[in-house]
Amino acid sequence: MAMALGFAGRAAGDVIVKQGSAEGRTYRLYVPAAIAQSDGDQPRRPLVIALHGCWQTPEDFVTTTRLAEAADRRGLFVVVPAQGRRDNPSRCWNWFVHDAPERAHGEIAQILAIVADVQRQYPVARDRIIVIGFSAGGYMAVNLVCAAPDIVSGVGVASGGPYRCGVGALGALNCMRGQGLDGEAAAAACRTTMGRQARPVRASLWQGADDAVVNASSLKALAAMFARLNGAGAGTAEPNGALVYRDTAGRPMVQAWLIEGMGHAWSGGDPRGTHAYPAGPSTTDAMLDFLLGRE
Repeated sequence: MAMALGFAGRAAGDVIVKQGSAEGRTYRLYVPAAIAQSDGDQPRRPLVIALHGCWQTPEDFVTTTRLAEAADRRGLFVVVPAQGRRDNPSRCWNWFVHDAPERAHGEIAQILAIVADVQRQYPVARDRIIVIGFSAGGYMAVNLVCAAPDIVSGVGVASGGPYRCGVGALGALNCMRGQGLDGEAAAAACRTTMGRQARPVRASLWQGADDAVVNASSLKALAAMFARLNGAGAGTAEPNGALVYRDTAGRPMVQAWLIEGMGHAWSGGDPRGTHAYPAGPSTTDAMLDFLLGRE
């Protein structure tokens, strides 16, 4: 069941914040004021699904990532589903729970219901829907791409890991510690879940070299997974420090950033939020540039 969006206020920049609910899951939607207040037809705009990490709230995650400013500057819709303590005591997304078919059950189904709710009310470009996430939200973002490749065309992951690297609470902990990581197996499992809807998915992947929560080896396994899914070759170093993996046509499909000196954090983040590493390059801008292009 969906509920009409309600007004919540203004965020940083000229962005209207609206509150909504779908299938029992609340969310916040960030809409550039020019779009929210327009009475005429609007061009269809990209939609960013943003999944917060453990202990974070949608408001905190948007502050850390500066997503409200990005929505205003780039003309994007940003929807941030909320994970509450009733869902998980630490407000973590339960990415390690897999109920088949995944898109029909649990949190994946609720997130997709939110996307459908926003699409009914705003001019969303259906071919420009991406998901980004941090930590537990990053792992869940990977799950969402594998479950719904017909809806989500790109993924940005910070401090996450490959698909199904951990099942159950103990499996999740082992995965986060860097145990049993296998990018090839993750790609095969993801492709099986995608089924007939399988297609290439661009990926922007970020990891702190000093992360004490998610082992830095996760980045290599995650990059291997998406390189395999996209038919990409070995990564090549770019002047900006990223490794970029290109498909057989030479198109960049995966970028992987290992940020030296960073722990469990969002590079280039706003220090007013949690898990921010202001000193690094902007994860938000680089992800959006790579997955959507410069607006």
